[in-house]
Amino acid sequence: MPDSPQHADVFLAAFDRAETRELAPGDVLIAAGSPADHVFNILGGTLMLSRTGRDGRRQVLSFLFRDHFVGLTTTDRYYFTVEAVTAAKVACCSRVAFDAHLSRNPGAERAFLHMTFRVLEDMLDALYSLGQRTALERLAVFLLYLRHARRLAEGLPDSDRSLAEVALPMTREDIADFLGLQKETVSRSFAQLEERGLIQRAENHRITVRNLPGLRELAGVVDFASPRRLVRP
Repeated sequence: MPDSPQHADVFLAAFDRAETRELAPGDVLIAAGSPADHVFNILGGTLMLSRTGRDGRRQVLSFLFRDHFVGLTTTDRYYFTVEAVTAAKVACCSRVAFDAHLSRNPGAERAFLHMTFRVLEDMLDALYSLGQRTALERLAVFLLYLRHARRLAEGLPDSDRSLAEVALPMTREDIADFLGLQKETVSRSFAQLEERGLIQRAENHRITVRNLPGLRELAGVVDFASPRRLVRP
């Protein structure tokens, strides 16, 4: 079962009557350098959070899915870009209204702090899981990351057979910029995972996990399993 209602992210009540936006693939939700005057809750679809250095090189920092929250910063301008990978829907709340909601509701403020800690745990999970890994191992980690994200978003048990299907709506370049690899290396690594019998490539934007224990052994991690909203047996 997913977390019970009393443990839900009650700070998201700030979005109950919020305006919603429909995004097409490639639409920019947040542009780096623009005023940080809104926060967003993702209602559906996949988005990508990235930063680009002065030399023009881009680092994809995260992929965002349903129920992910984004937009709050400690500065008055966004320092990152968020764009839609797929068609997506987001709820938009002004920073002023969101701050007022937290100040009026101590429970919401505590829940928001708890969510912030979860985000930090996820970041540490990613750093640990990707650091000091070969290209093949990094791609294995990435596929488990996507599988786990779907598991959380849909409230599925780890044994659900549908989790063998992993959608890949992002481009090979997006994946490469997330994993710190070259696009050609990502393509070769997909081929190597298939040759080992760990995955089967159904099409460009989807794979089937054929050997989950083997994929986990190669990655050296168990699906980004930080203690947050995990489906309990």
